[in-house]
Amino acid sequence: MTEQKIDRPAPHRIDSGIWITIITLSLAALMSYFLLDEHVFSWLCQHRSNWYKNNWLQVFILLGKGWVLIWLLLNWVLATGRQRPALVAILVLLLVLPIVLSLKGIVQRPRPEDMEDVIKSEIEERNAFVRSWSFPSGDTAAVFAVATALAPFVRRQWSIILFAISSIIGILRVAVLAHYPSDVCAGAAIGMLISWLAWQITSRCQLPEPSGFNWYRAIAAAGVILMPALLWLHEGIEQLLTFLKTYGVLVAGIYLVAKASTQLNRLLRHDVHEH
Repeated sequence: MTEQKIDRPAPHRIDSGIWITIITLSLAALMSYFLLDEHVFSWLCQHRSNWYKNNWLQVFILLGKGWVLIWLLLNWVLATGRQRPALVAILVLLLVLPIVLSLKGIVQRPRPEDMEDVIKSEIEERNAFVRSWSFPSGDTAAVFAVATALAPFVRRQWSIILFAISSIIGILRVAVLAHYPSDVCAGAAIGMLISWLAWQITSRCQLPEPSGFNWYRAIAAAGVILMPALLWLHEGIEQLLTFLKTYGVLVAGIYLVAKASTQLNRLLRHDVHEH
């Protein structure tokens, strides 16, 4: 009988670090609001260029979108069978969305790019809770939430990579005039806080192991197929092909690495048993 691997987060591995980071980001957001935002906005307006319209950069920025993150997490479940980390991260994303949208509607801070818009009447006519406001940064909250959710389950070097990617996405959101620095710092703090709270709750829950038919992988497979199909219907075939040419290649790489890792572990276990 083969022993099933059960994901368990390292106890208290990131507790102190995450709280220091959340407090630091909150203070940075407050200071940036009063001292930095307008200076950054003015400098970026004076040095505008189209560098951010590069296709590959736009693909990278897509990592901040919740549906892309969920799609990648579902593929991770299929490739590795590690259900708990992915479920925790998806749960966190579902919690981040209503909280961020509520804060945007309450604060109603215009985006930096809207401040350049000459047609102010069109901006003012939009509904407060429908319009995409600036504070806090939803993309930054999403990527930092996922990075924090996965950090207890992965090796330290992967945690560093995840947080580095999250930081780059946050910086890019400022660079393209989608957000102020305070929006990004606040979004990162909110994402990390929600993720930490969700991790505390889920770490005390026992994830039921599937018996017979694996419903977790079946649902993941359905989501992997359905989400690109919805992209096709909503955005058209060109956007779908672009998505598959970029993230499809990334996912194929994940599958290959997972398969190679599994085969290597089997060979190593076989050599140990022989000796």
